[in-house]
Amino acid sequence: MTFGKRLKQARNDKQMTQNEVAGALGLDFTTISKYENNKSQPDNETLRELAGMYEVSLDWLLTGEEKPEEAPNHIRVNGEEETLTEEEAMYLQDSLEMYRLLKEKRKREQTLGESE
Repeated sequence: MTFGKRLKQARNDKQMTQNEVAGALGLDFTTISKYENNKSQPDNETLRELAGMYEVSLDWLLTGEEKPEEAPNHIRVNGEEETLTEEEAMYLQDSLEMYRLLKEKRKREQTLGESE
């Protein structure tokens, strides 16, 4: 199965139209049609957004195969286990990375302030 066919299958599985997908992504529906007909390829960010919207893995969209060692993304919130979409997991990963960078920056600034 081609990339375009997998994309179309995932959209149909979510019972969405090309117009709905295009509107959610801020694209023209003809762009979605081109993706599904293998006339064009989405950029990396759009690809991630499509995978999240369709709740499929990037691996499956790109290759048609799942990585067997990968389990669904789970997180525990207030004692309840939640399963995250690919998009949600990526957002949380990005947020955590940003938090850690800011924390390290504040620590360095505090250390510099104390040494003056």
